Formats: sequence, structure tokens, C-alpha cells
Amino acid sequence: MKQLFLILISFIVGSCITKPGANDSLRLLVFTKTNDYRHEVIPLSIDAMRDICKNNGWLMTPTEDSLMFSANALEAVDVVVFMHTSGDVLGEAEREALKNFVERGGGLVTIHSGTATQNSWSWYVNAVGAIFTGHPPVQPGKLFIEDRTHPATSFLPDSVWILEDEWYSFDRNPRNNVHVLISIDETSYDVDDNRWFPDAQQRMGDHPLVWCQEVKQGRVFQTALGHEPALYANPLFLKHLEGGVKWAANLVD
Repeated sequence: MKQLFLILISFIVGSCITKPGANDSLRLLVFTKTNDYRHEVIPLSIDAMRDICKNNGWLMTPTEDSLMFSANALEAVDVVVFMHTSGDVLGEAEREALKNFVERGGGLVTIHSGTATQNSWSWYVNAVGAIFTGHPPVQPGKLFIEDRTHPATSFLPDSVWILEDEWYSFDRNPRNNVHVLISIDETSYDVDDNRWFPDAQQRMGDHPLVWCQEVKQGRVFQTALGHEPALYANPLFLKHLEGGVKWAANLVD
């Protein structure tokens, strides 16, 4: 009960809407805990997500407290957002609470480094779809928009999106298990520059970056985009995040 009280108070105090407690307010728990690489862009990304919430009339609680992941606390949440998380950030009981939350209808959104989180937890890896293996230096890349009807992509003006970001590679191609929204053209950037990950095979051929899937009654949206600070001032990228949250929350198909 104490944890439930604390999370309810945090939603009121940390709310990003003018009328907290409205019946139609989506409730987000934005989790930024790191036990491995920590992205400098975390504060900027939290501010950007707060603006998204304000524009939509949503409630948002940013936290790095893994104790927020309990059955009682998650009853006050609609969508959990893993924002630049890394490493093992949840204990056994907290993992079970998140698993039950998603499978019973909750939403999970992972932004940029979700695939570099909880890599030894098989349920999470299957839900998120893959494990991060490496990336070259930041550079422009050519993205293919494979589904232009999804709320995380439907606003894009073309089937090609040129961005500068940090392009992740993965230990598997998740395509057979997930619905791919965006992939990257490996000929458009130096995918083989693995100076920071010398043992990584970064070339995948078919190279998805953004995808989603249903996990029992819940929804999981994963985007590998979001390393570069400039993206958090990019209206298209912000709409991308907004659409991913809406889909994970089951507000839209």
C-alpha cells in the first residue's frame, strides 16, 4: 500500500497535464535507470517526453527507482517507457511484476537502448525482440518506412527517412516474430565500422530498427532511434515516439 500511495502522489506532483486525475489521462512511468552505458541525452529525452505528455493531456512519472515495479504500483500505470535504460535494472520480483503487467494488457515502450537492457532475461528479450551487439560512430543513414499506416510512422512524408543517429545492430533479425515498421539501408552508412565493438558482426543484411508486437494481452513497441540530442527537437521524431506510446497503450490500432 505504501508503494501505491507513493506512485499516486508522484503522478500528482510530477504530472505533465493541467488537470491531473482526468478520467481519460494516459499514465506513463518513464524509467531511465542504467547499470551499463549511460546516455548523456537522458535529461533532454525526459523533457521531450514531458512535452509530449503535456500536449496530449497525459500523466507522466520519470523515475530511476526500480521499486516502482511492483504489482500494486503498476496498477496505477498504463504504459511503461524504458528510456535509454541499460544493463540489468530490475530484480527478480520487479521482473515478474513487469511481465505480468504487460501480459495482462499493459504497454511497454523501449527507446534507443531497450535492446541493451536485461539481456539475460529471456522473457524480456523475446518481448523486445533482439539483443544489441554494436554500432558504428554516429552518421547519416537511409531508413525505409515499411509500414506507413502505423501511428509511429503514418505522419512521415515519404517512404524514405534520412536521419543522423547511432545505428544499432542486433544478435538476430526479429522480423519473423515482430511487425517491422522501419529498417535501414546498410549501404547508406559504414555498418562495418565496429571500432568500439571489435567482436561484433554489425552487418545484418535485412536490418530492422523499429518494430512492435503483441505479448499476450499487452503491446510492446521498440525503437532503436534516439541517441542524438538533435532528434529531441525534431518534430517527426517526437511524433514517432508519441505514436509508439499511443499504439502501446492500445489507444490506436
